[in-house]
Amino acid sequence: MKKPRFSKLDWIRHGLEQLASDGHEAVKLEAICTSAGLTRGSFYHHFEDHESFLINLATHWFDAQTAKVAAAVEPDASPEDQSAALTEAAITIDYRLELGIRELGRRLPEVDKTIRQADALRLEVVSALYQRRFGLDPKTADDFAYIEYAAFSGIILLDPDIAPERQIALARLYDKTVGLALKSESGT
Repeated sequence: MKKPRFSKLDWIRHGLEQLASDGHEAVKLEAICTSAGLTRGSFYHHFEDHESFLINLATHWFDAQTAKVAAAVEPDASPEDQSAALTEAAITIDYRLELGIRELGRRLPEVDKTIRQADALRLEVVSALYQRRFGLDPKTADDFAYIEYAAFSGIILLDPDIAPERQIALARLYDKTVGLALKSESGT
């Protein structure tokens, strides 16, 4: 039986799948070649070295799980619609991949740099929503965004297999609670 031919994108997709399902150990060179059923030669045909492969994984993770999610927030939509769109987009994030990529980031500074860029963009989007929805000053909005992002990250750690319905219910509860608190604080 002829072995499949992998493009660079096939290697990256396979790497992301392996990282999500089996963690950082699954994307070591020998492990990724074995799971793909391909040789190191095939791997090196597309990547200069193993580190460049891991950096490519992080770049694709950023595009799929951060840039795409941030783009779901339509600039001209109402703040409420923006918030709903962000919640809908965020539940598409693969939490197991989040855990895997962050573990890689602990081992490779270039991957960590991409993770920090993702965190900064995510916080920026959420902070802008707090400013628009509740009229908060940038510092206060940043603080609320940080708390919300910490809650989101905590869910990933507690339950990476959380059902989308549960995510939506928790997001709505959080949003309602914060909204009530902010409206109460402002006296409206």
